[in-house]
Order: sequence, then C-alpha cells, then structure tokens
Amino acid sequence: MKSAPSGKIEAGMIIDKTHTASARKLVIIREAARLFREKGYMACTLRELAKHSGIQGGSIYYHFTSKQEILHQIMDYTMTNLLFNLKESIRDEKDPIEKLKKAIRFHIEYHVNNPDETQVTDSEIRSLTKGKYDRIVKKRKNYEKIFTQIIEEGLEQGVIVVNDVKLASIAILQMCTGVSYWFNEGGPLTMEEIVDEYISFSCWGVLGKLRKR
Repeated sequence: MKSAPSGKIEAGMIIDKTHTASARKLVIIREAARLFREKGYMACTLRELAKHSGIQGGSIYYHFTSKQEILHQIMDYTMTNLLFNLKESIRDEKDPIEKLKKAIRFHIEYHVNNPDETQVTDSEIRSLTKGKYDRIVKKRKNYEKIFTQIIEEGLEQGVIVVNDVKLASIAILQMCTGVSYWFNEGGPLTMEEIVDEYISFSCWGVLGKLRKR
C-alpha cells in the first residue's frame, strides 16, 4: 500500500511538480505559513520572511521567485495532502455512515494538527493570481466532492436523509474546519472527545440520541 504523507512538509518531499523541499526551503515555507496566518499575506514582506527564516533578504529569491509562489506552494501542498490522506482514510470502508465518520475525523485532526497551512489555505485563497487560484479551487472542489459522494451513497442506501447533498457537505466541512481556529490543548475537552462530539452532531444533529432510537 502506498504510504500517506505525514501531514507536514519535510526535507526532500515533492511540494509541486518541479520542486522539492530542501531544508532551507522547508524553513521558509513553514515560517511563511506562520506569518501569513498571524499577520495576513498582504501585510507580510519577503524581507520580513527572510529575517524570520534566518537568511539575507535577497537570498530568498534563490529558493522562490516571489511571495506569490510561496503562497501557492503552501496551498498546493496542503490540498494535495488533504486529498491523498482523505482517500486513504476511507479507502477500505464500504458503509457510508462509517465512511462519513472517518472522513470527519481525518478532516478535523488534520486541520488542528496543521493550523498554519490549513488556515492560510482557507483564508488567503483570494490572494492568489487567477491561474494559481483556479488550480487550488479545482483541488478544493475535488476534496468537497468526496464528502458529497459519501452523502450520496448514504442517500442511495437509505441510511442518510438530507434535502440538499451539496449544502449538507458544505455545512459539515465548514463546521469541522472551524475547530482548528479555537481548539486549545489545555481546554476541557481532548481532541478525541471533540471529534466524537462533532461526528455525533454531524450524523444525528440536534436530536442526538432521540434520532438514533
């Protein structure tokens, strides 16, 4: 079986069709994701990014042609990794309810474990130039389509009841993505407990146990 990516960009890892993540490039990408998340893409400069990455201002052009290229590589890798790992997480599951549970679990855990990359990918997509924007949107739609297909399978088998499949999939994704914005490791609930609650709510809604009877 093909091994899944770890969820983090690592040295030597392919991050697009023509580039691999050297140790220095890795540092720049990680610092860029952190700074873009904290300050916003438009507010960050390459000089500032170079300083935080421990290199001279002009040296950053040895690794990247522009700030735009850095943003695109963060998003492209994140979406590629999300797509691959989501497919792997449900690959051997036939039951649509169990498949949906596994998909939700993966989505929440990945976003919480990679908040810089995923939040930048979620919030800064309109900062991309058109060609790059279109490529990332296509990958996002392919990711959303997996959730839509799971719900459609449940509808066909009579185990899921929704009026609008696309709306249901978007609602689940938006709700689960939001966990990464507020999750606190020192909070009253563990990651596992939060995931279980979100799975329960996604599957049974506000009726909870009454619906399952």
